[in-house]
Amino acid sequence: MAFSPAVESAVHWLQGLLLALLSWTGLAYGVHRLAHHRASWNWLEVCHRHHHRPRYLLEARPLRWHHLLFWFDTLAESVDVWITLTLPALLIAALLPAQGPVLLGLHYFYEVLFSDARLDHNPRIQGRITRVLAWGTYHLEHHRNPRCHYGLIVTLWDVVFGSTSRLLPPDAQAVGRMTPRRDGDAPS
Repeated sequence: MAFSPAVESAVHWLQGLLLALLSWTGLAYGVHRLAHHRASWNWLEVCHRHHHRPRYLLEARPLRWHHLLFWFDTLAESVDVWITLTLPALLIAALLPAQGPVLLGLHYFYEVLFSDARLDHNPRIQGRITRVLAWGTYHLEHHRNPRCHYGLIVTLWDVVFGSTSRLLPPDAQAVGRMTPRRDGDAPS
């Protein structure tokens, strides 16, 4: 069965968008995982540490006008978002220019309107949806145990790279650690 050129073109474009979304979330996963690597040279870890402060999840985070300009409440928060999510989106948009504007638009609207307490840190989002989307209780588990659940937006990359809490060995499930436990350390 032959399809019209318009249908074939639309299918091709949608395949490109799927590739763009998977590539973007995969790169964001890698950068987010790097943000948890403690090293003297890793300034991204210093910026990302702000996101893991215990007080961060308790702060009211209403939408403010400067969020629309991609400036979040502190320099560390802004740099963290720019490096972890925006830079990968810009790279993929440059590589797939036909899908780039849609990808950048999705990133913008997600980050400005839907992240934080609306989706990412919303404890009411739980159950089956968190098997696919890295929201709610899935992402909050990452705040409880920063050695798992690095996926942003989707859980696919945690499954692929074995960083879901279900796949971690029991000794790696210490609560609240950003670095591996040493023998003799009590879980925090």
